[in-house]
Amino acid sequence: MTRTFCKIMSLNHTSQYAQLTDGQFASIGRIVVEWANIEFLCKQVLAHLMLCPSFPSRTFTDRMNAFSVQDAIVEGIELHRIRYAARIIAEPILGEIEQLNCQIHDARGNRNRFAHFCWSRSTDEEIFGTNFSAGHPDSKKHRKSYSTMTTKDLDDLYQTSHLLVESLDAVIARLPQVTEDEVIQLIGEQNKPAHPTAGNVSI
Repeated sequence: MTRTFCKIMSLNHTSQYAQLTDGQFASIGRIVVEWANIEFLCKQVLAHLMLCPSFPSRTFTDRMNAFSVQDAIVEGIELHRIRYAARIIAEPILGEIEQLNCQIHDARGNRNRFAHFCWSRSTDEEIFGTNFSAGHPDSKKHRKSYSTMTTKDLDDLYQTSHLLVESLDAVIARLPQVTEDEVIQLIGEQNKPAHPTAGNVSI
């Protein structure tokens, strides 16, 4: 018995006409760059909510996926509202972070398509992508397994991503800044002896 296997190729490698244009590649690249910024800045927001210096905070945020970071931001907002009664970070800023976090969550679906779909050129003004889902034709899984985006869609998504980065930068600038030097100084003060002469014996 002879077995025949279907050869699968990357969509944009099937033909020179399926390859994305330089403009389409550039548009996707701009979006990817801005989303890298968004994910880094979300971790910085979380560090500020946790009142932790930026560099040490990366020991835990480096191991968190994007969804975990956003969930932790939600918990951080509630921490400041309930435990600290918005005395450290004012309620208007907490509300702004909450709104940004929701906008990022809503926009993430489009980002994930670029990360996980295979793309080809439909025309110079449109691209087609799919994740080659095994869902049957009438299923929700199948309906979510492909997408088309026009040049205008790509430009709009880039503008949305760019504005999110600008907004995150602006809100971080208004959050309390805790530096490593401040932590070292604070701990050092706490560890000083109660009396300067403690432990000394005068003869």
